[in-house]
Amino acid sequence: MAQDLTQTARALKAVVIILGVLIVVGATVLAVEIFRRVGQMADERPLEAFATATVSLPAGARVIDIAGGGDAVSLLVERADGRRQLITVDRRSGTVIGTLTFEPER
Repeated sequence: MAQDLTQTARALKAVVIILGVLIVVGATVLAVEIFRRVGQMADERPLEAFATATVSLPAGARVIDIAGGGDAVSLLVERADGRRQLITVDRRSGTVIGTLTFEPER
């Protein structure tokens, strides 16, 4: 009976050691993968300089607000007649991507 108890204790020690090693290896792999992905995110989109470009606004218009995100810059413009437009521009080339004109309902 003492021999059975000794064999059971040895088997239990082996299981505990193996599980402990697996936990350490798993935690290490997880930490390395997190650091690798964070490093990739930082390298994916390096900040590039703004292009030197001219954006043509309608005569008498003034820029009220500017918002940027990614490769585009949006300008909220008030025209001379009081209407507002949202002009979205590619920040590298200065090309107008799109224009939204806000008109009151009639």
